[in-house]
Amino acid sequence: MPGSFPPPSSPGMAGLRVPSAGSRLMAAGSHRMNASTATKPVPGPREMMPAPARPDTRERLLAFAFAPSDLLVEVDENGLITFAAGAFPSRYGLAPAEAVGTAVERLIAPEDRAAMQAGLAHLALKGRLRPVALRLADRQQSICAFAGLAIGNADCQRFCLTFGPLAAPLPETGARASDAEGFGRIAEARLRDAVAAGRPAQLALLEVEGLAEVSVMLGRESREALLDRISSTIADAAPAGTQSELGGGRWALLHGGEANVETICRAVEALLRERAPASSAPRVTGTELRLAAPGFSTLQQVRALRLALDRFAAAGRAGLAAAGFAKGFSSFLGTLAGQAESLRSRLQRRGFRLAFQPVVALADRRPHHFEALVRPQSGTGAAETPQSFVTLVEAAGLSAELDLAVTKLASDSILATRSTAVAVNVSGMSIQDPSFRTSLEQALDTAPELRGRLLFELTETAEIDDLSAARAAIEALRGRGFAVCLDDFGAGAASLRQIKQFEVDYAKIDGSYMRGAETHPRDRELLAQMADLCRAVGARVIAEQIETEAQAAIAIELGIEFGQGSLFGKPGHLPGLVGR
Repeated sequence: MPGSFPPPSSPGMAGLRVPSAGSRLMAAGSHRMNASTATKPVPGPREMMPAPARPDTRERLLAFAFAPSDLLVEVDENGLITFAAGAFPSRYGLAPAEAVGTAVERLIAPEDRAAMQAGLAHLALKGRLRPVALRLADRQQSICAFAGLAIGNADCQRFCLTFGPLAAPLPETGARASDAEGFGRIAEARLRDAVAAGRPAQLALLEVEGLAEVSVMLGRESREALLDRISSTIADAAPAGTQSELGGGRWALLHGGEANVETICRAVEALLRERAPASSAPRVTGTELRLAAPGFSTLQQVRALRLALDRFAAAGRAGLAAAGFAKGFSSFLGTLAGQAESLRSRLQRRGFRLAFQPVVALADRRPHHFEALVRPQSGTGAAETPQSFVTLVEAAGLSAELDLAVTKLASDSILATRSTAVAVNVSGMSIQDPSFRTSLEQALDTAPELRGRLLFELTETAEIDDLSAARAAIEALRGRGFAVCLDDFGAGAASLRQIKQFEVDYAKIDGSYMRGAETHPRDRELLAQMADLCRAVGARVIAEQIETEAQAAIAIELGIEFGQGSLFGKPGHLPGLVGR
């Protein structure tokens, strides 16, 4: 019924094999996962294995027989490469045999890994994947046509994948680094790769002072052309890097050390002098953050990167300095320990409030439940975004404390209403923490009236290292009568892996696909594939960031049951509070 969650069920998964991607890279010379072994670099895709004797080898040869591809790969249901052939030496500098045992997603540029995983999920369901445009993780970020065929049976399903040249332009996706959120996710993935491989990573941040005034003089078309030229100039400084316009005259570029921020600033200034009146040519300033921070965990470095981007996008270089980055990335990380106690005290005295956004049934637009969203209250008058507050708490290692405090405040709100249901976020870092699970379960056991009215949204699933611990925590919650939702489904390879690993009641598809579905056919297709996958494992589907009637119509057309976004209501007070 509206305002409550049905008892969690245990949907069967028989007959469905959903691919996943491992996170580790095995050493060179790894053994194959079947009888055949590639022993030397293979310069071209036609140099296949010796004459087949095993049925699985014959199936593979049939699947690859007519594939005009640069790379030929077979992967198991966990997304690990079991066979490789083709131009690995020229693309990646390694022999095909060295790729065996690694995660197939490592072949793809970080910004396209979610799309590749969605394609693998579609392949698991349908048996065949028609060509999709993806970028490889080679130095040139070459665009390829990614296609595949499922072989084997339900007990041992494998996927033969081809990465070939584009015969014709394929549909583009809108899920690119076109805003701070999209760039942040791509940058985080690239930083993780750099930390794992021991490679340098640097973040160049550029701010164009006075761009707004010049834009007004130029008019809309000339302004858009100028912004595109600035983005191109920055991107040209590091072809293998990732850049994005963050808005407000600010840009970011993540690179491996090949770019110089001062050189980029001078190039952008020269471009502006060509386009803008001499009397109003803007000034360009730049900041370089060296992201390598020995002695700190990957998680801490990723959170520090996220906070730096959030503060720079919001307030430029002044925002960076106010957040503690004036002396660099490592210096900021070194101050976290000192901030932990004050942040813990702030959580204990509830230095935040909750805003509640409706999640509606798309069929009639009646609220099904409300999501509790954190809103910081510093009391100092300083500007602080919800993202920067949560990120700082996570970087300081206080995710569990925040999640418990939010759950307690949300529970109090639920009990102050007659029938309203609420969803709270629980981080992947918290869900695998034994002390957090014990404290949460104890709190829930003392409030049985919350059953059916409190839902847990599992966020930041990329941080889950202990899958068995997370699975046990989810089973414990569902066993107590509390529904569980996988949040930001499709935002990265982790969530697509975990839809198989975890039995959940709901899956909320990442909003970037809904934003792109209205204008990009490929995003619409990816959205449909992910909705199909969720339903196949028994999860009810929520589409977030629905802002227009056209987007709502697309969600309904694709059979999505629930929607969330500004079209249905912005975050605010929880309806139905007794005494309001």
